[in-house]
Amino acid sequence: MSASDPRTYFTELFPAQWARTLREQERAVETSQRLLDDLRGVNATMQIEVRGEGGGSFTLNIADGVMTAGDAATHPPFLTLVLERPDFERLASEAGDSPLGFLGALASQGGDLKITASRMQNLELLSGTLCFQLQGEGGFSLLAHFGKDPLPAEPTTTIRVERAAYESLKAGDLAAQDAFLSGQIELDGDMQLAMQLALAVLSPE
Repeated sequence: MSASDPRTYFTELFPAQWARTLREQERAVETSQRLLDDLRGVNATMQIEVRGEGGGSFTLNIADGVMTAGDAATHPPFLTLVLERPDFERLASEAGDSPLGFLGALASQGGDLKITASRMQNLELLSGTLCFQLQGEGGFSLLAHFGKDPLPAEPTTTIRVERAAYESLKAGDLAAQDAFLSGQIELDGDMQLAMQLALAVLSPE
């Protein structure tokens, strides 16, 4: 519809555009509310182990989406992160306030990996240990152990990514699948566990 005259413009086109803008904002609020409800639906525990001088073991309980540090686990940990103290320093420098920012970057999500109730359903099905290695300047290594079994002596799967590819993933310029197919992400060990994690991480929020 063209603005052929003032009456059409002000009585039809302008009100219709106003209504479209309002509806777009309503849809944005609905999407945000669904994500908020999904975040609030998380009840779980994560365990962190930083090995070496000045490290420690940390239990993080999540109740209705709110995370607090505690002395005892309220649930069997669905995820245990293990890293040496020097690797912690590099991870904190790289990922900021959340170690899940590193996983979000590997998944080319451009930000922190949001743990929602929907995503938790997939993560809780995982069993095994992944070793993530960021190679190059400022690189580090960490273990991500999923499931209730004890931490094994060797990881189930090792995932390596070079610094340049990691930066492209983090910026959203490179898709994780493309990085893997082009050899910029290297896998050793059980590929099935890596694929299961990828599906869980890339599942809709």
